[in-house]
Amino acid sequence: MACSDRTIKMTISVILCAVAVLLLGGCDATQLVIFNQRQANNDADVTPTGLVVIDDSVEAWGVDDYVLNSAVIAGDQLKLNISYGGGCRDHVFTLVAASTFEGSSPVELKVTLAHDADNDPCEAFFTENYHFDLTPIKAMYQITYQEESGVVVLGLKGVENDQLVYAF
Repeated sequence: MACSDRTIKMTISVILCAVAVLLLGGCDATQLVIFNQRQANNDADVTPTGLVVIDDSVEAWGVDDYVLNSAVIAGDQLKLNISYGGGCRDHVFTLVAASTFEGSSPVELKVTLAHDADNDPCEAFFTENYHFDLTPIKAMYQITYQEESGVVVLGLKGVENDQLVYAF
């Protein structure tokens, strides 16, 4: 499977952030952007890993249709079951988290699932499980509140009451 320019740019961003963490001791919370790439692997036993970004501009990551069938948090993983149409091009799902927390205890964070279908003209219907590593959100919380542990209520549209509880 060939890598797209977007995938290459995201990979470079991950490497640069990792170097900043090692050399400088950390990334600014608003620049703690990319932690996971969707795995470019055709092995049916591998669950795709979605991208997690801290960004207030959801539209930049994709606004194509999908159906969120289920959502659950297990440890530092957000596990989603997603259905979407396509079949001719690679689709990228990105969990986009706002750059600021809201409320008091527990704090809330708006998150949006963005879908970039790359203008896929095909109409096959797929249902897949995706995993999203929530450690960028944990790191943003730890930097913001100077606390190692905490609870963040994730507001995700399509989830009952639009809320998932992430405790770490």
